[in-house]
Amino acid sequence: MQAFEAALAALTGRANARRFWRAGRSRSPIVLPVPYEPSQLRTAYSPDFLFTLTTDEVRMSAFRRAIEHHGAKRVLEVGCGPWTPLIEMSLKSGAEQVVAFEASAAHAAAARRRLERLFGDTTGRRVQVLTGKSTDMEETALMPFGTKPDLLVAELLGYTASEEGAPAVFADLQRRLGPLPAVPSAAQSLAVPVAPLVLSRTDVWRNWWVHGGWLSRGQFPPGPALYDCRNFPRELELAEPQVWEEFNFSNLDQLEAQLQQDRELVFNLPAGTEVGGLLLWMRAELADGIYIDTRKECTSWNQYYLHLGPQVIGPDGRLGVSAKVDARTEDVSYEFQVGQKSYRSHP
Repeated sequence: MQAFEAALAALTGRANARRFWRAGRSRSPIVLPVPYEPSQLRTAYSPDFLFTLTTDEVRMSAFRRAIEHHGAKRVLEVGCGPWTPLIEMSLKSGAEQVVAFEASAAHAAAARRRLERLFGDTTGRRVQVLTGKSTDMEETALMPFGTKPDLLVAELLGYTASEEGAPAVFADLQRRLGPLPAVPSAAQSLAVPVAPLVLSRTDVWRNWWVHGGWLSRGQFPPGPALYDCRNFPRELELAEPQVWEEFNFSNLDQLEAQLQQDRELVFNLPAGTEVGGLLLWMRAELADGIYIDTRKECTSWNQYYLHLGPQVIGPDGRLGVSAKVDARTEDVSYEFQVGQKSYRSHP
């Protein structure tokens, strides 16, 4: 029965992955309102969605190269999911022991079954998948093999660098285990002001086909709202992007100081320019010289469109953006002030 369930999950995962990439690689903008709820509820991912991530060639290649770069013998991973790609990469790169934490009991059980099928009786001696969040574990539980890891690995990057709690998780592990290299080693989030987005009839139909939601043609709600977005037209970008948050996951002193950030950005635009909102995305450094930019590359990461409603740039040609980030816990909060408009995420 378990083998049948695994095969069925893989089949549905492949079908959903094909659908995702067909829609994602089209030229039409795909937008979906983001629920106003804590991030941990929004990021309780299904096995099908997590399978799609394993089909992301850019993402998987970057993590594989970063793990190979370190050549660690003992690896600790946070959030292995049911498909265990980073565990498998670590073992194939020479790791002798891997400890993985998975908060979802169902995902953790699926991961154990998968690893047993792949690696047989050696699983218990080389790999342990523990159910729970690493931040809730005693220090001894972080080292079930009795030794400290050589490398921390976590695929906790969202559409922004912090939204899935990576800063808080890495800081907690670095405090308790001491200085350790991490994959990813650093990440930052960028923003660029954009002109108002107007959807064509084709765009509206494609959004319905992908998400099942029907957006009124050419119209968004007047108030501030956050949208999951893909294929946002590049010609609507109005300036060069700027960084509004950044984190160094391999340096605890720097990371501690970065858990709360307050940045003031200024974009210089021609007077009279109409601004519809901000486009937000993530850029990560996984290891020395190994980068992912989720705006420049076709990945399974989308961007966020922070729709604020049209506002016109005044005679001084300046658009001020204030970005406040509180990443001290895994439920990260954001507050943006863009010109006269403001948006605050649910903490």
